[in-house]
Amino acid sequence: MDPLILVLVIFQYVAMVLSISLHDLAQAWMARRLGDPTAQMLGRMTLNPMQHFDVFGMAIWPVVSLFIFHSSLLLGWGKPVPVTTRNFRRPGKDEVMAVMAGPGMQLLAAVVFLVLLVVLKHASQDAFTSIGIVRLLVTHRITLEGANLSPIFPVVLLLYFGILVNLLLMVFNLMPLPLLDGGRILRNYLPYNAQKIYDSIGIYLMFGFFFLGSGLLMMFFAPLLGIFDALLRAL
Repeated sequence: MDPLILVLVIFQYVAMVLSISLHDLAQAWMARRLGDPTAQMLGRMTLNPMQHFDVFGMAIWPVVSLFIFHSSLLLGWGKPVPVTTRNFRRPGKDEVMAVMAGPGMQLLAAVVFLVLLVVLKHASQDAFTSIGIVRLLVTHRITLEGANLSPIFPVVLLLYFGILVNLLLMVFNLMPLPLLDGGRILRNYLPYNAQKIYDSIGIYLMFGFFFLGSGLLMMFFAPLLGIFDALLRAL
C-alpha cells in the first residue's frame, strides 16, 4: 500500500474509533438521564473504545471496505448500546431520545472540530497552509513528496478527519435500517404488523445496503460535508 494512503487510513481509523466511542457514550448517558441505567451498569458510559468494540463493525468491515470494495471512506460501528425500555418514564419517546443522542453528538463533534480548525486557521499561517493541503489531500489524493509540512499538519489532518468521519457515521447511523439508529427510531413509529414485516426482512435490507447502498449514503453525506467545507473556507 502507498505510504500516503496508509497514513490516511490510520488517521481516518483513529477518528472513526473515537467517533463511535463518543456516539455510544452519548446514548448511554442520555439513557441514564431518562431513567435507564442499563448501559452505565455495563460499562458503556465511557470513551474507552474497548468497551464499545465490535469485532465485525470495528475490525472486519473496515478491512473489507478498504481492500475488497476499495472504498476511500471507512465505515464502522460499535456494539449496540443496551437499553431496558421499561425503565424509561415514557418508553417510546425516551428510547427515541436516547438513540438520537448518538447522531446528535456526532454532529456536535463535527461542529466543534470545525470551530477548532477555524481558530487554528486564523491563529497560524502554518495551520492555514496545512488546511489547504489536507483538503486537497483528502479530496484529490495529491502527492506530498517533497512537501515541507509543518508540525501542526498531523493535528489539522486529525481534526479534518474528525469532521469527515463524524458526519459520515451520523448519516450512516440515521439510515432506516435494522441495528442502526435510524431503524430503531423508525420501528417505534411503525404499527405492530409493519414492525413484524420490518423485522423479518431486516437482514436482507442490511445486506442490500452494504453492497448497494453507497450511493444512497453519499447522496446525503456529500452535500453535508460540502457545507462544512464551505464554512471552513469562508470563516
